[in-house]
Amino acid sequence: MELFGVNLDKNTHSVSSDKGTIHVFSITSIDNPVLITSSSRALVKGVIPKYFSFVWSLAQFRLVEGSQYIVAFGHQKNTVVIIGLDGSFYRCQFDPKAGAEMTQLEYHNFVKPDDYF
Repeated sequence: MELFGVNLDKNTHSVSSDKGTIHVFSITSIDNPVLITSSSRALVKGVIPKYFSFVWSLAQFRLVEGSQYIVAFGHQKNTVVIIGLDGSFYRCQFDPKAGAEMTQLEYHNFVKPDDYF
């Protein structure tokens, strides 16, 4: 996976990848990582050595795979702004307590399809 953008905040950081995903991670102490807790992932715990721990993203947003995106935290609390090389602009909100998929608040495309290189 290639990372196209990483943005740090006091308690979280956001990442965009070549897989068309935006992730928000909670920054935790190295002594207190976020471990697998879901029963659907419980089988992995038995197979992977104990010195590995998994950190799952707090929130995700899925976009078109293969396009490049830059992500930054918005000025409203718990929001991210996503700008794509294809001229797309997204503003999304995440719930730091519940996690899961982000909610899309806004979308614009500033480039006509014919203008996209």
